[in-house]
Amino acid sequence: MKVDTGIAPTRWGEYEIRGPIHLYRERLLLRHFRRHLRRGRVLDAGSGSGSMLFELLRAGYAVTGVEAAADFVALVRQRAMRLGVTGLLDIHQGQVTRIQCDDGSFDGIICGEVLEHVLPEHGGDAAAVAEFRRLLRPGGICAVSVPLGPGQWDHTDEWARHVKRYARGELMRLLGDHGLEVLLVRSWGFPMGRLYHRLLFAPWVRRTAGGPAAQRESRIDTRCGRHPLVMHSLAAVLRVDELFGRLPWGRGLIAIARTAG
Repeated sequence: MKVDTGIAPTRWGEYEIRGPIHLYRERLLLRHFRRHLRRGRVLDAGSGSGSMLFELLRAGYAVTGVEAAADFVALVRQRAMRLGVTGLLDIHQGQVTRIQCDDGSFDGIICGEVLEHVLPEHGGDAAAVAEFRRLLRPGGICAVSVPLGPGQWDHTDEWARHVKRYARGELMRLLGDHGLEVLLVRSWGFPMGRLYHRLLFAPWVRRTAGGPAAQRESRIDTRCGRHPLVMHSLAAVLRVDELFGRLPWGRGLIAIARTAG
């Protein structure tokens, strides 16, 4: 249930939550995705600053990205040019509820931490999943991650502009109601992820919310939390949580689903 936390939401497109949790969650989602789809054309729905998009490219997929924020689209194009891979990926600005691609265009879709942001006036998460179903070929794979547990709503959800947090059954029904067979659902973020959130991330948001982006990025704690060695070390520690992935106590959910065919 939403509450008034007094935390101002970040401007959409100005900032993307990064750090060890982001790195770990993307690796987890990609590992499960690759077990079900080894190659093909893949859509990164809500590609943000492109971290997943470039990982998909490295894994050998043909990749298309769709992102609502013009700033992030420009950032991805600049990085692609810098890496010399502009001919290997497409990135378009747009909503995940209305994607300008033909029916059955993709072998797979990844949508990491996006459904919880889709506003009712854009059709909500149901419109997004219906669009994914339209775009997937028969037997296509859809991988999603969302925040777990309405009861865990706090000021970080307000700051990140979340619309909701999900119960496990709610996510399964959302996928199933739109013609996707759920193959796997796992929680992530217990116990290490919850400790990280409570002791580090949530206090950091309280300290930095509302300030200019440049000021936030220049903070010592922000830079430390994004140092490559720190990020990769903490992301490795978070893999302990996979021992508890069948339990409902984490911070988020991942799901793998498939179209009929």
